[in-house]
Amino acid sequence: MRPTISQLRAWSPQSFADTGSAAATVAESLDTGIGTAVRAFDSASSWSGVAHDAAHRVIWAEHDHAGEVRNVLHMVADEATDAGADLCHARAFVLGVVRGAEGLGFTVFDDGTVTHPDTELAGQAALLADSVSDALDTVDFLDERYGERLEGLAADLTSMITGQPDVRLPGGTASDADSVVRMLETLTPTRVRDVVEQMSSDDVRRLIQANPHVVGNLPGVPFAIRAQANEINIRNALAAENRAGRGQGRRARTLRGLLEPVRQPNVDATRRGDDGLVERTFITFVNTPRGRMVEMIGSLGPGTANTAVYVPGTGTSLDTAVGRNRTAATELATRTGGPVFLYLDGDLPPDLRTAASTGFAAAMAHRLALFGSELDTEIAGRAPGTTTTYIGHSYGGSVVGSAEQLGLAPDRVIYASSAGTGIYDTPHPAGVDRFSLTFPGDPIHYVQSLPGNPHGHDPDTAPGVIRLDTGTVDVHEHPVDADGRTVDGSGRTVDGGLVTHGAYWNDPESTAFQNMVKVIVGAEPDLYVPRKPDVAELPPPPLGAPAPLWWLYLFNDHADGDIDLPGPIPDIPLRLPW
Repeated sequence: MRPTISQLRAWSPQSFADTGSAAATVAESLDTGIGTAVRAFDSASSWSGVAHDAAHRVIWAEHDHAGEVRNVLHMVADEATDAGADLCHARAFVLGVVRGAEGLGFTVFDDGTVTHPDTELAGQAALLADSVSDALDTVDFLDERYGERLEGLAADLTSMITGQPDVRLPGGTASDADSVVRMLETLTPTRVRDVVEQMSSDDVRRLIQANPHVVGNLPGVPFAIRAQANEINIRNALAAENRAGRGQGRRARTLRGLLEPVRQPNVDATRRGDDGLVERTFITFVNTPRGRMVEMIGSLGPGTANTAVYVPGTGTSLDTAVGRNRTAATELATRTGGPVFLYLDGDLPPDLRTAASTGFAAAMAHRLALFGSELDTEIAGRAPGTTTTYIGHSYGGSVVGSAEQLGLAPDRVIYASSAGTGIYDTPHPAGVDRFSLTFPGDPIHYVQSLPGNPHGHDPDTAPGVIRLDTGTVDVHEHPVDADGRTVDGSGRTVDGGLVTHGAYWNDPESTAFQNMVKVIVGAEPDLYVPRKPDVAELPPPPLGAPAPLWWLYLFNDHADGDIDLPGPIPDIPLRLPW
């Protein structure tokens, strides 16, 4: 509804946000209640027989039903919260224009008409009237958009009083939504996409409500639908943390952050709220102990020239990736004009002691190869001709190289301070432009040059890989005192050394970061200029375990190696722990 000025003054869009909070609370209470009932039933170990079996069927049917209602309530919470934020901002803008006009002596009528006693200001009055009218049109648009969505969700709740209604498959067959989701799990990704894209939007929404975990992470489901499902999955994960008494813990804080809208580059205007913020987009989300996710930063659509997929390294988890890794990915998206996928669909080694293992790379590489085919399909349908660049940092380079050996087909690859080019003996596919970035003095050189390196060839010397210039990088140091606490530091510019393993990810103006941008956009990157030997200035690695702070920190790649060493580096002969 397009309101009048007086009606707008009487509006309280904050009530939408309050409704969203209430819906989330009810969803959590419903989940808690049905969970308590199921546990109570299961605890009756001495009960058996026909009545027990009948009660078991009923309670699990209601458990499933309650879960579907809870998922709809989470969707209501999401839409109502967004409606509150956008309408509050739009209302404030309209009333701000009105106050400004009145402060200058103009009269603003209830319908948005503007006049001034001085006829010479008639032109300005007309411009102000246009501004007020456009702002009221925005309020009208938002009101209609969110109203339609919330009415649809209210209808979903009404239809679910006795159970979720059936959905229709291509060809007209009606089936239970849970059964359809189970059927989709048995199909190839190509067939999944074919089925889902032929279903109505209402029926797809019911699939999401029936099983958001599967729909949000099933290869073949279009990215936009997976993102809707994963919004629910994140809310369910947060509710689980709250129920477990960990509502103020690290994972709960991370999950709340994932639900907060942010400023993002290269995003379709239809996705932006009236305040300019955008909901984050997760193509994958699984709340495992270390967390799995793939976040798309930016939009993919007609006119998109390039995309990038960034796989971080050792020590990165869901709780750490949302910090500097995401900042770096956002900066890449801003400077390349295309979306960047922050890829963490699997566990990376938690520390250096486990980084020799190829098991992490093997598990993630299979998923990355499958994700790559899904991204290629999305590009073919939404942005034909868009190029793909995969960047693997440190251990992530082993993941990217291994995924190539399993069938990943990128246009370009960047081994950024990479542990190797892949764990398999299978050759890499032809027709791919490959580049490496490793500063002299980066401790990853120890791994790259190790005889029998389990992560493959040294990327800097591997056949067909072009080494790019690293130049200099500005490092903001955080010295560590004797107790391991950071103290204030200052900046410096370096062209090699221990901190360069990850410091360039924090410096978008650095030569290395700029070279990554050039590769992604298809420009000519700067080739490597040798300034000093790769390993001459490296301290020898520590002997055995436990490794000292400086060594573990440098290879905890989510921390980006941005640290001063707390003391002298011991002179220990070269011997790695694998």
